[in-house]
Amino acid sequence: MIFEVLGAALVVMMASLVGIIFIQKTAHDFLEHELSFLVSFSAGVFLVTAGALGLEVFELVSSMWHGVALILLGYVLAWALNAFMPETHHHHDAECAATKKSARKLIVGDAIHNVADGVILVVAFSASPALGIAATVSVVIHEVLQEISEFFVLRKAGYSIRKALTVNFTVSSTILIGVGLGYFALASHNLEILLLAVSAGFFLNVVMHDLLPKPHQHETTSSFLKHVGLVLAGAVLMGSVAGALQDSHAHGEEGHENETPEEHALHEGE
Repeated sequence: MIFEVLGAALVVMMASLVGIIFIQKTAHDFLEHELSFLVSFSAGVFLVTAGALGLEVFELVSSMWHGVALILLGYVLAWALNAFMPETHHHHDAECAATKKSARKLIVGDAIHNVADGVILVVAFSASPALGIAATVSVVIHEVLQEISEFFVLRKAGYSIRKALTVNFTVSSTILIGVGLGYFALASHNLEILLLAVSAGFFLNVVMHDLLPKPHQHETTSSFLKHVGLVLAGAVLMGSVAGALQDSHAHGEEGHENETPEEHALHEGE
């Protein structure tokens, strides 16, 4: 599992270099005006991943209410983090404040998010490869959104393109700290369940407060409905991918059902 998690973390880190596309003016202008559509699409992706994490929690806890309470704890923790440290909350647009001070706060907030992402990747992959891949896709999409908005802020705060990209990549490497913390957490089954539930709660909080389109943000009903359609498209696509991955994993396990204990041990060691 270690190689899968590190590979996923590396993909997330590479996503931090998305700002390089802004060197090309056409791409810069397109993303600056169409970023909200990607945000809505990502909301659907996050909803499916949050649901998958939640279902995994319900399979591991003693009662449904226990699982609900743990997921709610994660939701409240995410809300508290945003309430007491607003700089950890990303607004996915190009209108954020752009001073040196606000840029530094945004960098700190990004580092905190990346550490949390590292923990999420570990506990997701520990539950199943399919859930790990689903979590990776969600984290990468959110990382792209974060880095685009952060790149706008850093550039407006006076950072050069090279410095903005360097800062983004360096900060994204804090995901490795989260990976290390996540592996320590795996030593305790109860802590692993708690982290799965908290991860589900965090994902739900991101969707509800940061990604889902809201009627008052749109001038026309048709514009709002277009964004709702993108949420559904993201959910359907992610659900299809997650289902295919889960089926593939299940079929792989069926192939070993009739193995002797010695053969099973041999396959486990491969």
